[in-house]
Formats: sequence, C-alpha cells, structure tokens
Amino acid sequence: MGLRQATGAALAAACLLGGAATASATSAAAPGTAASAVQASATNSADADFVMMMIPHHFQALVLSGLVEDGGSDAEVRALAERIEIEQNGEILMMQGWESSHGLEVTDAEEAYQEMLQDPEMVEEMGMATPAELEDLSSAQGTAADVLFLQLMIKHHQGAINMLLDVITNGSDPQMQEWALDMLSVQTVQIDMMQQMLDRLS
Repeated sequence: MGLRQATGAALAAACLLGGAATASATSAAAPGTAASAVQASATNSADADFVMMMIPHHFQALVLSGLVEDGGSDAEVRALAERIEIEQNGEILMMQGWESSHGLEVTDAEEAYQEMLQDPEMVEEMGMATPAELEDLSSAQGTAADVLFLQLMIKHHQGAINMLLDVITNGSDPQMQEWALDMLSVQTVQIDMMQQMLDRLS
C-alpha cells in the first residue's frame, strides 16, 4: 500500500460510520432551542478549536496505522496499529458529531489534514509526521517499518497529549472534558506500550 492508497483507506475508514454519526448528531440536536442553548453555554472557543485541530491529527493516525499494517512484520505492532485505527476513527466521528450538534461547521478530516501538512511549523508543534517521514514509512518494510511507525506514533501521541492537556485546562464543555480525559489515559498507556515495543525491536 502506497501513501496515496493509505490516505484513501484512512478516508474510507473515517467515512464508514459517517451515516451513524450524522444520525447521532441529528438526534442530539433534536430536543430543540433550549437544549441547544444549554450546549452553547457550556462550550467555549478552546473546545471548538481543539476538535477542529484534533480531527485532522487523528486522521494522520489512520494513515500511519494503514502504512505499518501493510509494510510491517511484527504481530504486536500490527495489533496496536489496528486498535489505534479503530479507536481514532471512532473519535473522529464522535468529534464531528459534537461539532454538528453544537451548530458548528463539521471539519472534513482529510481536507483539514492535507491543509495541515502544508504548514511545517504546525506539523512540528502537533508532533505529526512530515510528508518526507510519511514517504519513508510508505517505502519501509519489515522491522524497519515497525520501528519507524513506533517512533512516529510516539511523537504523534505526545503531540496529542499536549493538545488534550490544553483543552482540559482551558475548555468548558463537560462532555469534551470527559472525552479528553479518556483520550489522555489511553494515549499515555499506548506511549508506554510503544516504547516497550521499540526497545524490543531496536
């Protein structure tokens, strides 16, 4: 699987449950004006900015996972990549549903991701893989692919943790706080797991 195919596969995964996310968002918005007013009062710009940035950040995790699933050879690494893909695809849909239910423009995961890749400073700040690193992972095979994936995904998770700590500190939406704490817990554990795998393979 090349980089373009991996991006396409990530988009397909992100869209797979799109109908369900739309239905959920419609249902969440259904109670009417009073419910919408309560939601709006519990939300601030930190919540909205976090979701808008985390959706494309998650999309890259789908791309990275798809590349190592194709090129890697370690069963433990593959299992983790598949788990990350499932978790972060679900979280993309969840965050898009949140945007919709709060009357915000729904972030297009791939479009926002491609735009983000054009900003090297933002890519570095968010711990994301650069286009060159993505090409390297796309061409890597076997243990080399596993090791590079782990290195990139550890950095990627560390970038996400910084974003999560920011919204936990500055956000105000109770649902977003709950989601952010869950993501923080999962990604912290996964960093430890990946570091152990990296130590074993290096």
